[in-house]
Amino acid sequence: MKIKAYGDKGDSLLLIHGWGVNSGIWAPLAAQLKNFFKVYMIDLPGMGKSSTISPYTLENLAKEIRVNIPVDKCHILGWSLGGQLALYLATKIPQFVEKIILMSTTPCFVERHDWPYGVKKHFFNNFELEAKKSINDTLMKFFLIQTKDIKNAKDTMKFLKSNFIKSTDHNTLGMQGALKILGETDLRKDIEKIDKQSLVIVGEKDRLTPLDASIWLNKNIKASTLIKIAGANHMPFISHKEKVISSVINFINDN
Repeated sequence: MKIKAYGDKGDSLLLIHGWGVNSGIWAPLAAQLKNFFKVYMIDLPGMGKSSTISPYTLENLAKEIRVNIPVDKCHILGWSLGGQLALYLATKIPQFVEKIILMSTTPCFVERHDWPYGVKKHFFNNFELEAKKSINDTLMKFFLIQTKDIKNAKDTMKFLKSNFIKSTDHNTLGMQGALKILGETDLRKDIEKIDKQSLVIVGEKDRLTPLDASIWLNKNIKASTLIKIAGANHMPFISHKEKVISSVINFINDN
């Protein structure tokens, strides 16, 4: 697993990215967070410069993280799929986890008969089929959804296209495995087990992990706080970087 480490002061903070990108997505955040924490950024298996794994499951992703991160305990900031991993680690390997920050996160990505806060099943199925034909075309669609209606959409899209479109051709299997996780995972029954201080951050315009999913997490994680960012979509750490950075620092340093 490819790991990047920054900073040499404060608590350890692990950043886990979401589907379709790699640790480079965190570069704007890490540049400032490294002044406060020992920041670890990973490329999830099958993305970036990390080889894929088989079978590609949340359990095996969590094991890879635990084995490769060189600390006994850390705070975890997870975005989207990375947020689901943070939830999984907090419930299955709690001794590894200090506090968790769940950004644009849902316990169940796809809608179900008793879960209206997910993406439509037909939309996800079509998205999955498109990904098998062309990862790069699918990523373009994915990024367009995430940047729609935000103030700096043009600059954000330029950043995403230049850093994450052409670099993913060799990671097709990992990307498809990660999509399968998003399609099948339902962590709702495990949420009540979480006893970690948690910060839930969501953009009010998020189309992929809706505000209601974050509200549900906030209500069902005992020690949690919700921050709703006005005007943000699925990537608040890019569109509202300073707000996210200050929220993360204050949350981790608040004893």
